[in-house]
Amino acid sequence: MRIISILFAITLIFTNCTTIHYKNLYTTADNPKINRLSSMLYQLSGNSYESKELATLAITQSKVLANRYKVVSLPWMQNLLVNTGFKQRGLCYQYVEDLMPAIKERGFTSFDFKWGQANANKLNEHNVIVVLKKGSNDFDNGIILDAWRHSGDLYFTKVKDDPKYHFVDSKEGDRRLGLE
Repeated sequence: MRIISILFAITLIFTNCTTIHYKNLYTTADNPKINRLSSMLYQLSGNSYESKELATLAITQSKVLANRYKVVSLPWMQNLLVNTGFKQRGLCYQYVEDLMPAIKERGFTSFDFKWGQANANKLNEHNVIVVLKKGSNDFDNGIILDAWRHSGDLYFTKVKDDPKYHFVDSKEGDRRLGLE
């Protein structure tokens, strides 16, 4: 176990992997990002108020979770630390599990939410929240909310436009979150 600890320390030093801490959960520098996400959400729902509220919540709550998890700057390193027991949480599916209750608590009426999953049961499996227009089954035009990819700095795009992953609706994930 001591050898593993030493190897982790060396890896952290050489990869310049540091713990990220968001001092301010919202700053005016977040406004352009909130506006971009809000605009995308508005294209889905036509509800400007809920679009802005969801965008602000997703961006700030992603930072809250990153602080809670004490994430490191490289997501794959965070995974390694969690999977070896050095950290408790911070895997992609845990962001989904912990972000979704905050979203559900707001009672959005213009959106439906799905658990998006890519590469199920593989080393590079990835999980996100997908936002859809209320009553829509158009998963590919849904919007990904990915708090893991950039260590709490929310990544978002349309499902079909993601350059790295091909997401599908995870029925099992939907059941776990009570989204069915």
